[in-house]
Amino acid sequence: MTSAITNHYFLRTERLRFRCWSPEDLPAARELWGDLQVTQFFGGPFSDEEIARRLQREISRLESHGFQYWPIYLLTDHHHVGCCGLRPYRPADEIHELGFHLRPKYWGQGLAKEAARAVIAFSFASLGAKGLSAGHHPENVVSKKLIEKLGFHYTHDDFFAALGINIPYYLLTPPDEGRFA
Repeated sequence: MTSAITNHYFLRTERLRFRCWSPEDLPAARELWGDLQVTQFFGGPFSDEEIARRLQREISRLESHGFQYWPIYLLTDHHHVGCCGLRPYRPADEIHELGFHLRPKYWGQGLAKEAARAVIAFSFASLGAKGLSAGHHPENVVSKKLIEKLGFHYTHDDFFAALGINIPYYLLTPPDEGRFA
């Protein structure tokens, strides 16, 4: 699975395409995670050293779990939009966490929703996820609205160590299954 999606665009939407992070993507990672507007709700902006660690974590996550927060690009001009993907949340239950970070110039165009829908479909159909979780900073109203539009339902607050606060978490299950307790 991992080698099948590492070196090419493996997922497409009407306007976007997804591929996997590589060490050569450090400039794109800097543009994304070095931006205060992008990272304001999860502890950034980050130093060059932290950005390099984040990039390596994403690369390692693909190797160990078969997914990551994949970089996404516009189909029309190949510009880097941001990332959208998964990280482990409750691995024993096969529940992954959905996340997305978009560069500010791409906000308000429906691209986060489009990317997230593609990742959701891929997660259930190709990865066999039993559920997806998503969380957001309590002050990030835009993410809250998007998570709810995607069909996630609030389940609980969970401690987010990076910020030292509790954040709301939501769950989405495949269409043919009931909600988790």
